[in-house]
Amino acid sequence: MKMFSVSHKTAFVVDHCPYMAESCRQQVECDVLTKSRGQGMIPLAPVSKSLWTCAVECSMEYCRILYDVYPLRKLINYIVSDSEFHILNSWRQEDQSTHELMSALAAVGPPNPQEDPECCSVLHGLVAAVESLCKITEYQHEARTTLMDTADRVANRGRIICLTNAKR
Repeated sequence: MKMFSVSHKTAFVVDHCPYMAESCRQQVECDVLTKSRGQGMIPLAPVSKSLWTCAVECSMEYCRILYDVYPLRKLINYIVSDSEFHILNSWRQEDQSTHELMSALAAVGPPNPQEDPECCSVLHGLVAAVESLCKITEYQHEARTTLMDTADRVANRGRIICLTNAKR
């Protein structure tokens, strides 16, 4: 059996519900480069990142490292979930770049803290991720057509990484 490793396909599901707009209490110092200011200047107040910002930063860092270390055949499908799911890219090699993902994330924007949290669910994204993993990639298709008589033996595997905020 031709085995594709679990790391061949990774589906990222990032929660986009209103509670992801909450502060993660990680301070960003804005006054770092301006320490040489004259006296009498009021220092800038630190800014706090949102959970959404931290989730996007960590997922994009994961993507950047994966694309740097494995430029081919390690694929990511990025899904944002709120009242519905939004698939930001596909399994095609052309869609695998941090630039593409950052542009798509900019179009999605941050979560709306005024949105009704009852309408949102990360489950929409998780269902889309499972369905996405069921689709074969170009590389899996090549392996299946190359093996012809044993095409049914090409394993279809992958992983799902879900970034959300769980509260008790």
